[in-house]
Amino acid sequence: MRRILLLGVCLAATTAGIGAAQAEIAVKINGWVGFLGGVFVTRTDTGTLDRDYDFVSGARLQFDIKNVTDGGLEYGARIRFNNADRKNNVTVDRTYVYVKGGFGTITFGDAPYASGDIGYVYAHDTLNSKLGLGAGWGDGLDGKFNLFGGSDVFYAFDPTYGIGGLNGKDTKIKYTSPSFSGFSFAFDFTPVAGGNGHAGPGGVNDLTNDATTRYENIVTGGLNYANTFDGTSVRVAGSASTGNGVSGNNDFEAYSFGGQIGLASGFAASVNWVHFSSTFRAKKSIDSITGDLSYATGPFVASIGYAYTTAEKGNGLKSSFTDGTDLQANHSVVLSFLYNVAPGLNTFTELSYERNEFRAGRDYEASTLTSGMALSF
Repeated sequence: MRRILLLGVCLAATTAGIGAAQAEIAVKINGWVGFLGGVFVTRTDTGTLDRDYDFVSGARLQFDIKNVTDGGLEYGARIRFNNADRKNNVTVDRTYVYVKGGFGTITFGDAPYASGDIGYVYAHDTLNSKLGLGAGWGDGLDGKFNLFGGSDVFYAFDPTYGIGGLNGKDTKIKYTSPSFSGFSFAFDFTPVAGGNGHAGPGGVNDLTNDATTRYENIVTGGLNYANTFDGTSVRVAGSASTGNGVSGNNDFEAYSFGGQIGLASGFAASVNWVHFSSTFRAKKSIDSITGDLSYATGPFVASIGYAYTTAEKGNGLKSSFTDGTDLQANHSVVLSFLYNVAPGLNTFTELSYERNEFRAGRDYEASTLTSGMALSF
C-alpha cells in the first residue's frame, strides 16, 4: 500500500511539474481560408474542355510552438497542414523543431532549404505578406494564377523551385546565422530527396533508393545582405546547391543571385537569376530570370512580374498540354492587384499570360483571369 501511495504521490508531482513546464510554452494557431474564381481567356491545348471557368477553395492551418528560457535560449516547433481542401486530402509540409540563441538558429526536420530561404528574391511577395496574404493566393508568379490555364512552371524563383526537384518536405538539418551588420548566411544537409515517401517518415525505406528517389547528400547554402538606409530597404542574396543523383538521375547543381529594393515612396522592385547546371530532369544548363515591379499605398498593392527561362538544346523538358518537346524558352507575365478590405480580409485580381516555346512540336500558350479573397487569422 505504501508503494502504491508513494507511486501516486510521485505521479501527481510529476504531472504537476509537466503542467507547469507546459504552461510556459506558447502555442499559436494561424492560417488562412481562401476562395478563387477563374476563367481562361486563351489556351493552346491538344485536348478539349467542357467549360472555361471554375471556382477553387482552399485553406492552411499552422501550429507554432515557442518558449524562451530565463537564459535567453529560444526553442520551438512548427506543424503546417497545407492544401487543406477536399481534393488534396491535406498535406503536411512543415514539421520541424528549432533552437535559437546568440549563436544563430539550428533547425531539425522538414523546413525550407537554405537556398530556398536565401535564394528566393521577389518584391511582390514582400508587399503581399504585409497585407497578410501569401500561400500562393494573390502571389503573382509564385501563386495560383496557373490553376485554370494550366502550367508546367518552366521557371524558378530559387534553386529548389519546380525545375530543381527539391521541396521543403525533404528532412534536413539547417543552420542560420544571426545578422552581422546586415550580413547573414545559412547552410543545410539532407540525406535523401524525392517525393513524399522520403519526406520525414521514410525510415528504412530511405536507405534503399526507389523510382521516386532523386538525390542524396544534398548540401545547400547562401549569403544574404539586408539593410535599410533612410527609408530605402536593400537586399542582395546568392546561393549554391549540390547533390548526388541516384536511381539513374543526374546530379544536382544550381546557383542563384538576386537583388531587391524598396523605396519609401511605396515602389519596390526585384530581379533574381537561377542557374541549373544539372538536375534530375536533364544534364543541360537551364537559366531562369524573374523580375518584378510593385507599388504599395495604404491597403493597395499593384505589381507586374515577368519570368523568362532559356534551356540548352536536348534538355528533355516537355509540355504536359501539347506534343512540344525540348524547351527552348518560357515567358510568364502576371499583373496583380491586391486590396485589404479589413484586418485579415484581402481580395485579389490577377491577369496572366504564359508561353512555352519548344524546339520540336507545338508551343503552349495560355492567358487567364483570376479573382478571389482570403481570410487570414
